[in-house]
Amino acid sequence: MSLALRYIVFAFAIIGISLIGLVLSINLWFIPLVHYYLPDGVTVERQSGFSLSLSHLSLPSLSLSAQGCQLAQLTDPRVALSGYPLKISAEKLTINSDCIKQWPTVSSSNAAPMTLRQLQQILPSSNLDIASVVIIPWPSYQGALHFTSLGAQQHLTYQGTALQLDMDLVGQTLNIHKVAIEYPLFQQPLTLSGKITLADQLTALPEQMSIETKAWVDTYPNPLSILLTHDHQQGSLTVNDDSTQQQLLSAPYALTADTFSIEQGKWAWPLVGQNLSGFFSLSAKNWQKGIEQTTLTGRVNALTQGRGGKGNIVLTLGPGRLSFSENEFPLRLTGTAKLKALQFYAGLPAILRGSLFSPVIHFQPKALLLMRGEILPGWEVDEARWPIAGVRLTSQGLSGLLQANFMVRNERSSFYLLHLAGMASNFLPDKGRWDWRYWGKGMILPINANWDVQGRGFWHNEEITLTSLSTGFDQIRYGSMLMQQPRMTLQHPAHWVTQKDNRQFTGKFKITADQTFFGQTSQLPSSQLDLSVQGPTPEQFTFKGQMVADNIGPVRVIGRRDNRRWLGRAWWPEQSLTVFQPLVGSSKNIALRAGRLRAQAAFSFTDEKGFQAGGHGVVTEGNVWLPDYQFQGVNFSLPFRFSQDRWHFGLRAPVSLHIANIENKFPMSDLTLKVKGSWPWDEEHPLDINDASLNIFGGTLAMQHLHLPQHHSALLEIKHLGLSQLITAIHPKQIAMSGKVSGELPFWIENSPWLIENGWIKDDKGLTLRVDKDLLDQILKNNIAAGAAIDWLRYMEISKSYATVQVNAKGDLLMRSQIHGTSLFDDKRQRVNLNYQHEENIFMLWRSLSYGDNLQSWIEEQTRLPANMENRQ
Repeated sequence: MSLALRYIVFAFAIIGISLIGLVLSINLWFIPLVHYYLPDGVTVERQSGFSLSLSHLSLPSLSLSAQGCQLAQLTDPRVALSGYPLKISAEKLTINSDCIKQWPTVSSSNAAPMTLRQLQQILPSSNLDIASVVIIPWPSYQGALHFTSLGAQQHLTYQGTALQLDMDLVGQTLNIHKVAIEYPLFQQPLTLSGKITLADQLTALPEQMSIETKAWVDTYPNPLSILLTHDHQQGSLTVNDDSTQQQLLSAPYALTADTFSIEQGKWAWPLVGQNLSGFFSLSAKNWQKGIEQTTLTGRVNALTQGRGGKGNIVLTLGPGRLSFSENEFPLRLTGTAKLKALQFYAGLPAILRGSLFSPVIHFQPKALLLMRGEILPGWEVDEARWPIAGVRLTSQGLSGLLQANFMVRNERSSFYLLHLAGMASNFLPDKGRWDWRYWGKGMILPINANWDVQGRGFWHNEEITLTSLSTGFDQIRYGSMLMQQPRMTLQHPAHWVTQKDNRQFTGKFKITADQTFFGQTSQLPSSQLDLSVQGPTPEQFTFKGQMVADNIGPVRVIGRRDNRRWLGRAWWPEQSLTVFQPLVGSSKNIALRAGRLRAQAAFSFTDEKGFQAGGHGVVTEGNVWLPDYQFQGVNFSLPFRFSQDRWHFGLRAPVSLHIANIENKFPMSDLTLKVKGSWPWDEEHPLDINDASLNIFGGTLAMQHLHLPQHHSALLEIKHLGLSQLITAIHPKQIAMSGKVSGELPFWIENSPWLIENGWIKDDKGLTLRVDKDLLDQILKNNIAAGAAIDWLRYMEISKSYATVQVNAKGDLLMRSQIHGTSLFDDKRQRVNLNYQHEENIFMLWRSLSYGDNLQSWIEEQTRLPANMENRQ
């Protein structure tokens, strides 16, 4: 071996030994070397040592801390020993964003800032792969990172579930191929693309920028196009509706080394029935010192127009500073928002606290929101108050003591006061929980009732529950009806599940009332209705239950509520008629002694048509006692319909009524009639009574047709009425008659000055009249002339008699009679022709049952000698 070759071998041996020593001592000098290039306050710690294999160099797991706060941690980094470019990989990189603010703002190095070009030159050609990157506190954005550097070109991709990146840097041009971010605010991931021309100085602003974005927002129906343009110290951000081409945001800005400002920014947000728009401004001073040192002030207003004219509501921001972790930023919302049917008045001072990515708004003392307007057709909110001082608002909802006070009235001059108060925890409609108690009062003037309510409940996520309820009135007075102390309470909690695909509403209620009076005498005993409901919402549900009132019932009820319409059916089981005695009044006036009743009905209630019902009731073998009458064997089936305060009977066929016996001083039997029509009646809704008949005094009273309202007289036919039975019924003491009479009495109930107009009565086949001898002897004793004139009335055979009858509306009777017959007295037969006129008030006559005395007086005062008397043997 030559001397030169020996020196070369020796040199390589020295170098190899030195490299081996350097590698073996790397655990000693690596960390101090890194610290040399880091600013003061930033440290690196390793959790393991270096190791070398044939394929790769394993680096220690490292953690980077700033001011004692662990900013990043790298797990299991490796460097491949074969291939080009250099391949670096790691299992996991964890970054704590809360520690970024701890990074020193002033570098201890006096070297000039590195430029973008210098950075690209010193970066080795390499590939970096990190299997999992986790950013605290947003673990949902975890993903895999791949970075490639080759001279002046760099390429970065990031693949995660909620975040995806694809961009490359060529010289000073940053090409954004794709940025996709998922966030709860967006229906679909927010996507970005564009191009940015970076300044050579890493700390300087980009010289030019053009970024386009597509976004689908939950609260907006159409996709949005977002364009950000920047040219040196000026730029603009615009947002447009792709479908309507309407500009929703225009934000021209100016950017200097010290201040970022937006002046005369415009925004618009179209809503159904109400377009919102306004202006905004924003100023950020010292923005280059980082967000922690930037002072923000801003103002956003919204212009509205609706009920009550124009409104303006203003949101004031700052002045203050925002932080990624801890904030104390002042906010204030003031002004009036006037919408189509509602008006809002806000005075809401607040402080934004907490992390910038999880902000918490704390409402300050005197924070108050008011509302007025029409919430439903016919329902006016005079004032709704939400005092929310001390309440916290986050993206999860409201927390704290949440209260609501309402003063409501309707077009019927009724008014209500309602209060809710309770603790809320992350509450928003259909999210979180709000436990409350509620109470209220009011007055409903149309029914002259004072109303009250109280209870407890909660709203948990998509379920509203009433755990207790007590509501009712002191009374309900409507027309002649008076219901005392009606009240509704819960027998089982009421649940309302508001979940869109699984809506449910259930509950069990008890409705009670003290006595209910109908007029002066009729009353319903204390009643109770047990009701269970089930359906999708409180506006749409089915119900079933039963009602009892002392011995009345149980009446079974089923039905449904369909928004503003109630529909139902009721079944009244067969019961003894006597249980309804309280409904007809005192037993001294009407006594229900026997019989059976059953009924069923369908009913509905709407605001437009009010209460309507239809059905039928059946009474069998009824026995009803009145002071002067007894009705026995009452039977009828009554189909009916009730609408617009009117009863309609016999809708398909007339109603048939049959009463077997009517006991009175006049015995009557077999009363039958048919009824069809309306009560009360009028020209458009008439009432017809047909085929009426009544057996009385061995004959019949019959009426074929009575139409109400009446334009023609109805004809009452008298058929074969027995005078002997009539005389027996009225109990005259000294007069007797026999024979039968018939006639026709056209009568009026209304629309005429007459009760009976041009009626007539005649005998059937002759009559017999006998006057007691003592009566005539008494008349002869008192008045010899009158006695002699009527002595022929002792016994008289009437061969022909005819009388016309008229009665006016006051009850004054005028009867003109002609009687032809033969009188027998003193054993002589004498022809008698008698014409007479009788006047009397039938109302007074009806009240008196001493018809014999009346007749005696009439005979004394009215009888005259016949104008033409013939004596016949």
